[in-house]
Amino acid sequence: MQNLIEAHSQRFLPYLTSRQIDELEDKEKAVVILPVASIEQHGPHLPVYTDSIIAQEVLGRTLSLLPDDLPVWFLPLLPYGKSNEHAGLAGTFTMKSEVFIQTLKEIGENVARNGFRRFAILNAHGGNSEIIDFVIRDIREATGLLVFGLHVYLRIAVPQSGLTEDEMTYGIHAGDVETSILLHCCPELVHKDLAPDGTPHQLKKINTPPFMGPLNFAWLTRDIAPTGVLGNAQTADPQRGETYLSNGATELAEMIQKIVEFEF
Repeated sequence: MQNLIEAHSQRFLPYLTSRQIDELEDKEKAVVILPVASIEQHGPHLPVYTDSIIAQEVLGRTLSLLPDDLPVWFLPLLPYGKSNEHAGLAGTFTMKSEVFIQTLKEIGENVARNGFRRFAILNAHGGNSEIIDFVIRDIREATGLLVFGLHVYLRIAVPQSGLTEDEMTYGIHAGDVETSILLHCCPELVHKDLAPDGTPHQLKKINTPPFMGPLNFAWLTRDIAPTGVLGNAQTADPQRGETYLSNGATELAEMIQKIVEFEF
C-alpha cells in the first residue's frame, strides 16, 4: 500500500505555502480533488478503514497516469462519511447526514474562495452517494464552481470480471470486490480465514437487491447481513483486485482529463 501524499507530494495542495497557492497559474482549468470515504465495519475479515484505503489507492494510481503538466491538485482524504447503515457495529464512525453535507459545502466554498473553478469529490463509499449527488448542485449554486461527483466502483469502473451474477447484484459491501482489492494492495490487513459468504439470501428470495430495482427500501446492516458482509468474500482473488484497481485508475484518469476541459 503506497503512501498517497508521499508518492504525489507535487500535487498535494496543502504542501504549498499560502503565497504559492495565491500565485498558482491556470486556476481556471485546475481541478481540486477531495477524496472521501468512510470508517466503518467491514465484517470479520477487513479493516474498518477499507473504503478509505481504496480511495487512496485508486487516486494514487490515477495521478500516476496523468500528464505532469495537467493542473490537478488533491486535498487530504476525508475519512468520515455517512455510515449510519452500520451504526451500532464496532469500528463504525459515522457523521450525521447534515454534518456531512455541511462539511462538503464548506470545503467547496473554500475551494472557490482560493480562486479555483473546478472541484471534484472522489467517493469510495456507497453510503455517501446520495448526499454527494445533490450537494454538488448546492455547491454549484452557492459558489459558481464547476462541481463533479466521481463514484469509483459505484459508477466508474464498476467491477464485473470474474464475478457471479449474485455478486454483481448483491455484493455491495466487504464481499468479493473489496476483499480482492485489499488482498492485492495490503494483504497483511486481511483475515482471509475469517472471510464469510455474506450473500443476503433473504433478499434473493424476494428478488429485491439493495440500491437497485424498482423497490427502493431503507435497510440497516443488521436487517440483512448478520456477518456485516453483503457479498461472498470467500471467492476473492488478489489478481482480480489488481484488475479492479487498474481499471478504476484508467477510467478515473479519463474523467479527470475531461473535467479539466469541461464547459457548459
